[in-house]
Amino acid sequence: MLLSAILLTLVLSLSACAGNVITLGTARQGPPPSPTDALPAPRLEGIARERREVRFQSGDATLAGELDLPSGDEAAPLVFVIHHSGPVTRDAYGYLAEILLPEGFAVFRFDKRGTGRSTGEYGCCEADDALAAYRAAVSQAGINRERVFIVAQSIGTQHLAGQFAAFQAIQPPRGVALLSNLLGPEEITAVAAPILVIVADSEPELARIGPDAVAAHRAALPYGAELYIAEGAEHTLFDITDGPIDWSDPAWVTRYHRGAMAHLGAWLRTTMVKQVTHPATTLALAAGQ
Repeated sequence: MLLSAILLTLVLSLSACAGNVITLGTARQGPPPSPTDALPAPRLEGIARERREVRFQSGDATLAGELDLPSGDEAAPLVFVIHHSGPVTRDAYGYLAEILLPEGFAVFRFDKRGTGRSTGEYGCCEADDALAAYRAAVSQAGINRERVFIVAQSIGTQHLAGQFAAFQAIQPPRGVALLSNLLGPEEITAVAAPILVIVADSEPELARIGPDAVAAHRAALPYGAELYIAEGAEHTLFDITDGPIDWSDPAWVTRYHRGAMAHLGAWLRTTMVKQVTHPATTLALAAGQ
């Protein structure tokens, strides 16, 4: 009896330990965790004439995007968004659609692979996926291919610079906005287009990714470059003058930096109609040309 009791106690102890090991060591199954940011659905009723679901292939994944078209019957200028880092869905940039649709711009957003309605495993092939999304976006009916803008944020600025020639081969953008720019003077000259750099004043390397990068672009290329420094902003250009952002509160989406987004809108409108001098020729970018 004593021996049986000892053996039973030993078995139960080992089972408990094994259970703990299994619980702690088992790999997560299924899709990756959702973004920690609360992602409220954009309020596009009354400002979007169409919200079009777009499916496209990138490698072995079928990705899902959305083209939001502004009111009116004319082909609209397009703003194509390249995401910041993390398992980000299209709704992380719903606030941009809310801002830009009333200005007459169409906006294309997409779910990274393994998030939202996109298949595949998150963490792979982000630069290639952005290129595939761009190809799908500029092929859509209802957009003006001569007025395409790319808005890339944070790590998206690196994805864009690394494959900029491929983006140009699909459709040369009229302008590129680098939000939360990560490109220094050595990398930014790969973006052969008019650029707007918007960075927060809290960036630890502000000089390198802001004024130094813009100066290098201006010195190397004839397209033009602007800089806007967002005062009181965190890295992704949300306003922290009233305190840090609670990313679990859906109200974070209302705290975008007003000055930064107003400057983005004004730059898009101006760049859409101005003339840009290229190395070999001058392209007339005025309306109708």
